Amino acid sequence: MGKVVTIKGKKFKIKPPTRKGKKYKACPVNGLGKCYHFGAKGFHARPNTPKGNNYCARSSGIKGKGGIGPNDFARALWNCNGKKSMSR
Repeated sequence: MGKVVTIKGKKFKIKPPTRKGKKYKACPVNGLGKCYHFGAKGFHARPNTPKGNNYCARSSGIKGKGGIGPNDFARALWNCNGKKSMSR
């Protein structure tokens, strides 16, 4: 919590969620734009494991509307590089 991440050239601050069942919320640092809720409550991301590789392969096929979406934040959490999950 409180960490600043860069997704597609924009900076977001990770905060506690306000949406039920989610683990994180990412809001733009400059305050302009919408916040994104992502991550399942009670679930731990473990990059560089078979579970991580499975998630990255599955989520690589999710197509957004062209902008930033919750999938982009979740893939950053799992440290996905293509269809593989890498160590930090």
